[in-house]
Amino acid sequence: MVEKRINRLKYKAFYAILQEENENLQTISFDCQKNQAMPKVPDQSAYYSRQINFYHFAIVVGNSKAKLNKNNIHSYYWDESSHCKGSNEIISAVYDFLKNFEFGDTIKILRIVSDGCAGQNKNTGMIAMLGKWLYTEAPTNIKKIELIFPVVGHSFIPPDRLFARIEKTLKTKEVIISPSEYAAVLKQNGMCKDLASIPVFDWKKSYESIIKPTTSWHFQFMKTKRFFITRTKTENILVQGEETYRNEIRQKKTITKNNKNITMISPQIIQPNRVYIKQAKIQDVDRLLKKHYGNDWRNLEELIFFKSLIERMSTAETRDFIRLSEETDLCEAGFTDNICHV
Repeated sequence: MVEKRINRLKYKAFYAILQEENENLQTISFDCQKNQAMPKVPDQSAYYSRQINFYHFAIVVGNSKAKLNKNNIHSYYWDESSHCKGSNEIISAVYDFLKNFEFGDTIKILRIVSDGCAGQNKNTGMIAMLGKWLYTEAPTNIKKIELIFPVVGHSFIPPDRLFARIEKTLKTKEVIISPSEYAAVLKQNGMCKDLASIPVFDWKKSYESIIKPTTSWHFQFMKTKRFFITRTKTENILVQGEETYRNEIRQKKTITKNNKNITMISPQIIQPNRVYIKQAKIQDVDRLLKKHYGNDWRNLEELIFFKSLIERMSTAETRDFIRLSEETDLCEAGFTDNICHV
């Protein structure tokens, strides 16, 4: 009973933070929607067939009381043939949003809320990117960044309301055979960007020689629910980690290695369309299209996406890479940063 009471107090404290509104505070929240299958067809065999994944990452501006509209929803979408669904892609999308968003002159604190998925949101790469942006590119009026994660099992945040609205629309569509059809639904709800249209950076490789491993940080990374990032006068940042939602008792210290600073992080761009897809999945998609559209499905103009995808994955270079890697479908599992890029 005591543990239940403590857990209740924790998630109430989290939602109180999510509801906070202040003229000096800008709150944003982000999350990934569940993977959507392509092609989506009313065929029983589709249930047993592997399909191409369509990914959607949404950023909502405002606290949990803010109404959802096209002005405060920013969506990034892609499919698994162009990029993976790992930390590099998520961090790059957040970075692109921060660079292009217009913060008001009164904003002093940027509060970022997301779930605690280690493979995408809660990782060293996100802290490093936010630190670099704060020091080198953020408006001078922004003094601090707060990165907040919810109690496990109580992670309902504004993007979840958006995903429910999108799912309701998708249920009315029996057939979806291209990424553009999914993108059209996203555009009905907010501003959208194809991830292939922005630079996706290799953040993990860029910070490995600059940021200390989390085991050497001055607080326990995995137990931390709130991170505070502030600037220093020596081209660096200070990071503070708190395990509770109301107290701020931990020390602020740098997380960079000796003789390193946050401005040294300079990630390289990851080229799109350099991701492998398992040959078995490609064969499943081909069989599914044959069952639904016939053996001559490649001649249909609306299926040009799958035709070009299968042709690209059938080239000698890609086929050899797939043969070496087909036992590990890490890209689909969402655990990769660089592994699945050729």
